[in-house]
Amino acid sequence: MAHSWGVDGGDGVIRIERDPAWWVGIASHPALIGALYGMPPAAIAPFVTNPNVLPLAAEHGGFLVMRLDAVGFVYDFHTLFTPEGWGREVAGAAKEAVFEVMARGARVLTTLQCRDNPRSKPPLSFGFAAVGDWAETQLGEARCWMLTREAWEGSPARKRMLS
Repeated sequence: MAHSWGVDGGDGVIRIERDPAWWVGIASHPALIGALYGMPPAAIAPFVTNPNVLPLAAEHGGFLVMRLDAVGFVYDFHTLFTPEGWGREVAGAAKEAVFEVMARGARVLTTLQCRDNPRSKPPLSFGFAAVGDWAETQLGEARCWMLTREAWEGSPARKRMLS
Protein backbone atom coordinates (compact mmCIF):
# COMPACT_ATOMS: atom_id res chain seq x y z
CA MET A 1 0.00 0.00 0.00
CA ALA A 2 1.39 3.41 -1.00
CA HIS A 3 1.89 5.92 1.79
CA SER A 4 0.96 9.49 0.95
CA TRP A 5 3.30 11.70 2.96
CA GLY A 6 1.76 15.12 2.73
CA VAL A 7 -0.64 14.75 -0.14
CA ASP A 8 -4.31 13.82 0.13
CA GLY A 9 -4.43 14.04 3.92
CA GLY A 10 -0.97 12.64 4.62
CA ASP A 11 1.17 13.76 7.54
CA GLY A 12 4.17 15.23 5.71
CA VAL A 13 5.15 18.71 4.61
CA ILE A 14 4.09 18.58 0.96
CA ARG A 15 0.67 19.14 -0.53
CA ILE A 16 -0.84 19.49 -3.99
CA GLU A 17 -1.05 23.24 -4.67
CA ARG A 18 -2.85 24.32 -7.86
CA ASP A 19 -3.32 27.98 -6.91
CA PRO A 20 -1.41 29.95 -9.57
CA ALA A 21 -1.12 32.98 -7.27
CA TRP A 22 0.81 30.93 -4.70
CA TRP A 23 3.32 29.72 -7.31
CA VAL A 24 3.64 33.16 -8.92
CA GLY A 25 4.46 34.48 -5.44
CA ILE A 26 7.27 31.94 -5.11
CA ALA A 27 8.58 32.59 -8.64
CA SER A 28 8.51 36.36 -7.99
CA HIS A 29 11.03 36.18 -5.15
CA PRO A 30 14.04 38.41 -6.02
CA ALA A 31 16.51 35.54 -5.42
CA LEU A 32 14.79 33.50 -8.12
CA ILE A 33 15.24 35.99 -10.94
CA GLY A 34 16.37 33.81 -13.81
CA ALA A 35 14.96 30.59 -12.36
CA LEU A 36 12.34 30.59 -15.12
CA TYR A 37 14.98 31.27 -17.78
CA GLY A 38 13.73 34.65 -18.91
CA MET A 39 10.01 34.00 -18.55
CA PRO A 40 8.05 36.27 -16.22
CA PRO A 41 6.88 34.71 -12.92
CA ALA A 42 3.27 34.70 -14.20
CA ALA A 43 4.32 32.19 -16.89
CA ILE A 44 4.27 29.48 -14.22
CA ALA A 45 0.45 29.71 -13.87
CA PRO A 46 -0.55 27.43 -16.78
CA PHE A 47 1.79 24.70 -15.55
CA VAL A 48 0.27 24.39 -12.09
CA THR A 49 -3.25 24.03 -13.47
CA ASN A 50 -2.25 21.53 -16.19
CA PRO A 51 -3.61 18.05 -15.35
CA ASN A 52 -0.33 16.51 -16.57
CA VAL A 53 1.59 18.43 -13.90
CA LEU A 54 1.63 17.46 -10.23
CA PRO A 55 2.42 20.68 -8.32
CA LEU A 56 3.76 19.58 -4.94
CA ALA A 57 4.28 22.46 -2.51
CA ALA A 58 5.97 22.87 0.85
CA GLU A 59 6.14 26.08 2.91
CA HIS A 60 8.67 28.04 0.80
CA GLY A 61 8.37 26.46 -2.62
CA GLY A 62 7.90 23.12 -4.22
CA PHE A 63 8.19 20.83 -7.19
CA LEU A 64 6.50 20.81 -10.57
CA VAL A 65 6.41 17.20 -11.70
CA MET A 66 5.31 16.85 -15.33
CA ARG A 67 4.13 13.55 -16.78
CA LEU A 68 6.01 12.89 -20.03
CA ASP A 69 4.28 9.74 -21.27
CA ALA A 70 0.71 8.54 -21.77
CA VAL A 71 0.67 6.05 -18.88
CA GLY A 72 2.56 7.92 -16.16
CA PHE A 73 5.85 6.02 -16.07
CA VAL A 74 8.16 8.95 -16.93
CA TYR A 75 8.12 12.36 -15.23
CA ASP A 76 10.21 15.53 -15.44
CA PHE A 77 11.03 16.91 -11.97
CA HIS A 78 11.60 20.65 -11.37
CA THR A 79 12.37 22.42 -8.09
CA LEU A 80 11.50 26.02 -7.16
CA PHE A 81 12.18 27.20 -3.57
CA THR A 82 12.88 30.62 -2.12
CA PRO A 83 16.05 31.00 0.00
CA GLU A 84 14.01 30.47 3.17
CA GLY A 85 13.42 26.89 2.01
CA TRP A 86 16.92 26.08 0.81
CA GLY A 87 18.62 23.36 2.81
CA ARG A 88 16.63 21.28 5.28
CA GLU A 89 13.14 22.11 3.96
CA VAL A 90 13.87 21.36 0.32
CA ALA A 91 15.77 18.17 1.26
CA GLY A 92 12.91 16.77 3.32
CA ALA A 93 10.23 17.87 0.89
CA ALA A 94 12.16 16.35 -2.03
CA LYS A 95 12.16 12.94 -0.33
CA GLU A 96 8.41 13.18 0.17
CA ALA A 97 7.86 14.38 -3.41
CA VAL A 98 9.88 11.54 -4.96
CA PHE A 99 8.17 9.03 -2.67
CA GLU A 100 4.77 10.41 -3.72
CA VAL A 101 5.51 10.37 -7.46
CA MET A 102 6.88 6.82 -7.28
CA ALA A 103 3.80 5.75 -5.28
CA ARG A 104 1.67 7.09 -8.14
CA GLY A 105 3.36 4.69 -10.58
CA ALA A 106 6.42 6.56 -11.84
CA ARG A 107 9.28 4.40 -13.08
CA VAL A 108 11.69 7.18 -14.12
CA LEU A 109 12.23 10.81 -13.10
CA THR A 110 14.37 13.16 -15.16
CA THR A 111 15.70 16.58 -14.25
CA LEU A 112 18.16 19.16 -15.56
CA GLN A 113 21.23 20.57 -13.92
CA CYS A 114 22.35 23.96 -15.18
CA ARG A 115 26.04 24.64 -14.75
CA ASP A 116 25.41 28.23 -13.65
CA ASN A 117 23.05 27.11 -10.85
CA PRO A 118 24.82 24.90 -8.30
CA ARG A 119 21.53 24.21 -6.49
CA SER A 120 20.13 22.51 -9.60
CA LYS A 121 22.20 19.36 -9.09
CA PRO A 122 19.93 16.58 -7.84
CA PRO A 123 20.89 14.69 -4.67
CA LEU A 124 23.08 11.67 -5.33
CA SER A 125 21.77 10.09 -2.12
CA PHE A 126 18.41 9.66 -3.89
CA GLY A 127 20.00 7.53 -6.62
CA PHE A 128 20.06 10.13 -9.40
CA ALA A 129 22.63 9.40 -12.13
CA ALA A 130 23.93 11.75 -14.81
CA VAL A 131 22.86 10.92 -18.35
CA GLY A 132 25.61 12.14 -20.63
CA ASP A 133 27.95 15.07 -20.21
CA TRP A 134 27.38 18.82 -20.22
CA ALA A 135 25.86 20.21 -23.41
CA GLU A 136 25.16 23.70 -24.63
CA THR A 137 21.39 24.38 -24.61
CA GLN A 138 19.08 27.38 -24.85
CA LEU A 139 19.35 27.47 -21.03
CA GLY A 140 23.15 27.54 -21.08
CA GLU A 141 25.30 24.53 -20.28
CA ALA A 142 23.10 21.77 -18.87
CA ARG A 143 23.13 18.09 -18.15
CA CYS A 144 20.33 15.57 -17.76
CA TRP A 145 19.90 13.40 -14.67
CA MET A 146 17.71 10.34 -14.24
CA LEU A 147 16.30 8.49 -11.26
CA THR A 148 14.83 5.03 -11.80
CA ARG A 149 12.42 3.37 -9.40
CA GLU A 150 15.04 0.71 -8.67
CA ALA A 151 17.72 3.30 -7.86
CA TRP A 152 15.28 5.18 -5.59
CA GLU A 153 14.21 2.02 -3.76
CA GLY A 154 17.85 1.15 -3.02
CA SER A 155 18.92 4.69 -2.17
CA PRO A 156 20.23 5.87 1.20
CA ALA A 157 17.63 8.69 1.19
CA ARG A 158 14.67 6.33 0.89
CA LYS A 159 16.11 3.90 3.44
CA ARG A 160 16.57 6.73 5.99
CA MET A 161 13.06 7.96 5.27
CA LEU A 162 11.51 4.58 6.04
CA SER A 163 13.58 3.77 9.13
